[in-house]
Amino acid sequence: MHIRISLLLALFPLSGLLGQGAFFPLSRGMEQTIDPILHSPGNGVHTSFKPLLNRDVLSAAEGHLDSSSLAQQGTGIDSLLLSSFPVPKSRFDSRWAGRHLRFSHLVQLNSDDLYLIADPVFEFTTGRDGDRQVYTNTRGLRLAGSIGKRFGFDASFYENQSVFPFYLDSAVDQRYIVPGQGRVKNLGEGKFDYAFSTGTIHYQLNRHFTFAFGQDRNFIGDGYRSLLLSDNSFHYPFVKIVTDVWKVRYVNLFAELRDISRGITDDSPFLKKYASMHYLDLEVGKRLNVGIFEAVIWHADTVGGARGFDLGYMNPFIFFRPVEFSIGSPDNVLMGLNLRYRITEKHVLYGQVMLDEFLLSNVRAGNGWWANKQGIQAGYKGFSLFGIPNLNVQAELNYVRPYTYQHREKLGTYTHYRAPLAHPLGANFTEGIGFVQYRFGRWQADARLSIAEVGLDTAGLNFGQDVFQAYNSYVNEYGNRTGQGLKTRVVWGEFNASYVVNPLYRFTVFAGISSRNESNTQGKRSMLLVQGGLRTNLFNRYYDF
Repeated sequence: MHIRISLLLALFPLSGLLGQGAFFPLSRGMEQTIDPILHSPGNGVHTSFKPLLNRDVLSAAEGHLDSSSLAQQGTGIDSLLLSSFPVPKSRFDSRWAGRHLRFSHLVQLNSDDLYLIADPVFEFTTGRDGDRQVYTNTRGLRLAGSIGKRFGFDASFYENQSVFPFYLDSAVDQRYIVPGQGRVKNLGEGKFDYAFSTGTIHYQLNRHFTFAFGQDRNFIGDGYRSLLLSDNSFHYPFVKIVTDVWKVRYVNLFAELRDISRGITDDSPFLKKYASMHYLDLEVGKRLNVGIFEAVIWHADTVGGARGFDLGYMNPFIFFRPVEFSIGSPDNVLMGLNLRYRITEKHVLYGQVMLDEFLLSNVRAGNGWWANKQGIQAGYKGFSLFGIPNLNVQAELNYVRPYTYQHREKLGTYTHYRAPLAHPLGANFTEGIGFVQYRFGRWQADARLSIAEVGLDTAGLNFGQDVFQAYNSYVNEYGNRTGQGLKTRVVWGEFNASYVVNPLYRFTVFAGISSRNESNTQGKRSMLLVQGGLRTNLFNRYYDF
């Protein structure tokens, strides 16, 4: 017997729904639980700008919750998450310790004016990469809640110590950051210490407007990667306005980014740059969503003095290219398209087109002009294939031409905190990824295989892969091809088996094996990592580059 979300709303007060935050966690692990629901044809949900709105998740779930969900504890989102997992029935699970371990938050307060949850966040994993013992030791806390029916908040803190596999250790040593997790302190002997925190406050004015101010990440797309904006880089301060009218969602995102380079002296703060982004998503019929994206990056430190935040880019309804041209074309403007087509409830196609710069006559000529800078993504998702519940697959192809995301000045590149704002491989690559996932009860098995052909920069020359370089140092004006430079193949294979202890904050016990093989004319590097442990999966880690 199916129930409707309207019944859930009647059973759980609005403050409780907002109490978990206006936004669903930006976590692939948590999204996979609700992915089949989100992509059902005709549900009217905009899935491509993440974090998702909780009200969208509940709207998509309408008609998908059965009566057993009412037996679960928590608010609407909690009930939705728990409804996908068996209800524990042992004597231990009926006690306080078992209930909080398996299907409840560590702390939960609920009154007429205040809703608050608190959960531990942690990762205690260990393994071996050849003769190196690797580990991660993470401790932290997540808080979320609401005051009244419109104002909410979400915050988290992580303290970490790690020894990484050899290939990742080299990347951290070179960039002084852990991908997506900020600056490190090198403790010696391959040990790194790093910490980070996130926080967002949000206000739901009505069903048309949601405002958010925070320090966190955002993602645009329906795939594993994004060529428009991903959560690959570190957190950044932002202001976000989400507007919903009819079948249209319009998102304004204003952000302050950092280049980890000092200013005039060693005591100066890191150099600033800013981003203004618009994203318009339109539902066309019951199956197709079309999203239009534009972004501009400009830096604060220019010859002649500090520039600061350019008010010309704060207009929420504007095309950036004419504005950028009117002030002398000093900035980096990008445009893009995001598509999603739901063939049936079990089959979804998606894709993206990124346009950095291009000249149509040169594109038609196929002459490899350096400034024809584009990226293309094509993907497929399948749910409960062959009639087997919870057997899901995903396949994705990503292609980005050389010099995409670069700018005439290094500070103007489409990057933040020494990481690309889009794909972790930067540019000048072709990548194919495949995923298979099967879940039975609280047990889950995941397998993936990816193959990437990347043209690395070599001999001090800019062949277009390193997105931190200025594009005016390109090697050839014409004849540029994806994969030029030091052509390198990276093959990544992975298998993980896990048990979800608590779905509400994705407390998981897992064991897995990962293989990475990198080869080019200069040699080969291989990794075989066997690891296991327990962790919470409330954000995405991208170590597969």
